[in-house]
Amino acid sequence: MHGDRTALPEGRTSTSLPEPRCPLGYTVAETTRILRKSANTVYGWIDDGVLPARQIAGRGPYYIARHALAALIAADDGVIA
Repeated sequence: MHGDRTALPEGRTSTSLPEPRCPLGYTVAETTRILRKSANTVYGWIDDGVLPARQIAGRGPYYIARHALAALIAADDGVIA
């Protein structure tokens, strides 16, 4: 499906997600820590539509809903780009 360089860490499951700090969802920084991926990778997923995210009024930080991150992890076949 995607390149090996972006495979999710072993043992990460959607049920092991911590609660986001903000009620709007996870920030990109939180997402990078959870998935152990670079911010560039997460922004790439957002730009490519792989990881849905929203900005307030189209500006500022992106917020990723918990269900969107859980769906990304659940859909992972071992190699997410």
